[in-house]
Amino acid sequence: MKTNRYINIKAALFIAASAFISACTVEEGDLSVEPKSEQLSIIETLQLNANETDKSFDIKSDVGWDVSVDKGNWSELTISPSSGTGNGQVTIYTDANTTRQGREAQISIRTKGGVTQQMVVKQSLSEVILELVGGDSQTLSFEASPEDSQNFTFSCNTTWEITTSDSWITCSEKSGGEAITSTVSKTVSVNVEEIQTDVPREGKVFISAENGAVTRQISITQEGKKIELAVSPSTFNVVAIGEEKTIQITCNADWTLEYDNGIILCDVTSGTGNKDVTVTCLPNNTEAERKTTVTVKSGIQDIKTETIEFTQAAATKPVIQTFGLVEGSVTKNEAKFTIGFDTMYPISSYGVFYWSDADSKKQKLDFDNSDPNAKEFSVTLTGLKSMTQYYVYAYIKNDIGEVTTEGTNVVSFKTGGVKPNDDDNPAPNLSRRKK
Repeated sequence: MKTNRYINIKAALFIAASAFISACTVEEGDLSVEPKSEQLSIIETLQLNANETDKSFDIKSDVGWDVSVDKGNWSELTISPSSGTGNGQVTIYTDANTTRQGREAQISIRTKGGVTQQMVVKQSLSEVILELVGGDSQTLSFEASPEDSQNFTFSCNTTWEITTSDSWITCSEKSGGEAITSTVSKTVSVNVEEIQTDVPREGKVFISAENGAVTRQISITQEGKKIELAVSPSTFNVVAIGEEKTIQITCNADWTLEYDNGIILCDVTSGTGNKDVTVTCLPNNTEAERKTTVTVKSGIQDIKTETIEFTQAAATKPVIQTFGLVEGSVTKNEAKFTIGFDTMYPISSYGVFYWSDADSKKQKLDFDNSDPNAKEFSVTLTGLKSMTQYYVYAYIKNDIGEVTTEGTNVVSFKTGGVKPNDDDNPAPNLSRRKK
């Protein structure tokens, strides 16, 4: 029994030694062992959607391994676990990508023996995000005379632009988002101009992201103004020759003027707010007093009206104040006269009527006046008959009418000489001078 047990032990030792020797090679008396080959396998690319916050991948290996990450600018990226042995699974954790830029990181897996495999992790860019804080349906309401601006806030992950429907609406920002690397919030102030009518108005603020890919809008409303209107003075008296007057308009809105431009002219026909309006009253060329009005209106729904009345005096004809012979001017064949006058309007023509005992037919000699400032005319009758009695009266004329001294001042004189000369000119020439 002892002998058989001894033989079995020896056989087992021999078999074990043979197995060990078969796994070894002997070179020149040295015994070495060939290392076993390590196995490591992973996918090349792991793709995450913009909204995915975790995703796993498998590692196939028969040895221990470690995981390292080159995040680049993907700071939110983490992994778990960071090491293991044999086959395993690693999970990528991150935030949702809310930017308009895709992101990428490099994952490296290394075995204890130095075998390395690399994988690229990618996350898609976000869709365009443009959201109004407080909801997409918003309205900003303003008073007629707003003192303060109002704000709205939006979130966006890309470039944006703000425009308005009307020029009376302005925003503190017009564009932005060029350097955005995440979704950010922006607060914008809105101002509106003071409304100048009593009619409410509406407009829009438009927010557009990435050249119109997504749009939002804010409604703007503004109440109409309660119109206040007053004028001073409300009546004017105007001289016939015409003059300028000033109307003081006090108003808190837009206004217009209505008037008869054949009688007066205004330097403006419309305006906004308080203003002094210059009214030019044209000359009254009639012998009758005349009246006209200027009407000031403001408002559209509830129209306010003020009326200013103008009363213009009648025009008067010129007045001949003096008419007579120049002392010592009567000779055999001539006589000199002066006509002094007062007039509201320039004299257009003047002259004399004359006749004699020798010829009772009344003659009129007239002349055009080119001097609007003349106040006296000088007239010399020449070619008269000697020793003849003459009768003369003056006249002057302007746009209002003609006046004469007939019936009030007819000048009578007799030319010199011994007896009438048959060669005397029966049709006197008239020379005149005005001062």
